[in-house]
Amino acid sequence: MTDKEVLKIREDFAWFKHNNHLTYLDSSATSLKPIQVLDAMNYYYNFLCTNPHNNDSVFAYKTADLIAKSRKTLAQLLNVKPVEIIFTPGATYSLNLAANAIKDFVGENDEVVITYAEHTSNLLPWQNICHEKKAKLIFAGSEFFINENDIISKVNKKTKVISFANASNVLAYNLDYLKIAIEAKKINPDVIIVVDATQAVPHQKHDLSSGLIDFLAFSGHKMLGPTGIGVCYINHKWEEKIRPLVYGGGMNAIVEPNRYTYAILPDKFEAGTANVAGIIGLARAVEYLNDLGWDKIEQHERELKDYLDEQLSQIPNLEYYNKKAKLPIVFFNMKGVSSQDFASYLGSHDIIVRAGLSCAKLSYKITKVNGAVRASFYLYNTKSDIDKLVKILKSYKKGDELTHVII
Repeated sequence: MTDKEVLKIREDFAWFKHNNHLTYLDSSATSLKPIQVLDAMNYYYNFLCTNPHNNDSVFAYKTADLIAKSRKTLAQLLNVKPVEIIFTPGATYSLNLAANAIKDFVGENDEVVITYAEHTSNLLPWQNICHEKKAKLIFAGSEFFINENDIISKVNKKTKVISFANASNVLAYNLDYLKIAIEAKKINPDVIIVVDATQAVPHQKHDLSSGLIDFLAFSGHKMLGPTGIGVCYINHKWEEKIRPLVYGGGMNAIVEPNRYTYAILPDKFEAGTANVAGIIGLARAVEYLNDLGWDKIEQHERELKDYLDEQLSQIPNLEYYNKKAKLPIVFFNMKGVSSQDFASYLGSHDIIVRAGLSCAKLSYKITKVNGAVRASFYLYNTKSDIDKLVKILKSYKKGDELTHVII
């Protein structure tokens, strides 16, 4: 897309009107929201605002119907059945839901395979389970860019679970999740596959129709949707095998003084009143992305990444760690300057980035980098945004960051 085309898209995002002096390069943390998403959410609050469990009138049922349509939209995004889409508060909750569900199947000396690049949301639940069950946590990855074979090589007959991000929030690699599932199940047909797709889903559609993936998690706020809403895909074969994470209204079928039974999918895993506005907003965000075109989005991001790669390679004293990465994320440091100080320096020049390890707390094990500046972009960014970043990077002189340190 040309800058002119992107500027037309920006008209849907009020953020740019209210912050026209800023350059937003932190979409991997949270994306901006188009007016279409906000309007869809406000429609629920202004015109409906009924509880989705109330089906006692034609009017009240409209909310449940909207949720059903939203669930179908998300199911089409992953090419799965609508009942396999579980709405959650976000990817962190979804990953904990998956881990908790699997816990009963993990035993002493079983192995759980993850990577050193995982977000803590896909690390800490498995640490806890392995400690509780006396299982072994196996880490994959020895070089900066983790590949499919790094994970597959760790699989054996003792492997109970493989849980991995198919797109890293710092290293920006993009793994073939189906290849990993296929090859892993050749070694151990009973291995359980969990995918953290939080950084991948905003940029590309997924096809889970093969049934090889058991659980998949992502958040809405990184793909133009609202905060506080996410998805946990649960393969329907697990419906009667696993327990919910939360108990309460809506997830039960029969309740008696000394027993209860579960509702069927998806209700079994959606206790309580749903985040209706969040669900509607997320579905509208997916529709927005569908309308724009996934191939068009991916091509635009690739063009921006290639353009930035060329520019960064020409900047003296800049340590650029993930040039060959496919996703629209760059990870770099200015030699001799802490990442936090340099991110603050860029912020003082109205460029919004992120510093540190972005919750991938063990990634230093393979990168040998304790922190770096992360700049990430999305469909609403332009080459002009990159030019602004590069201009500030090129104009930097040693010590400039100290003038702008936030105390």
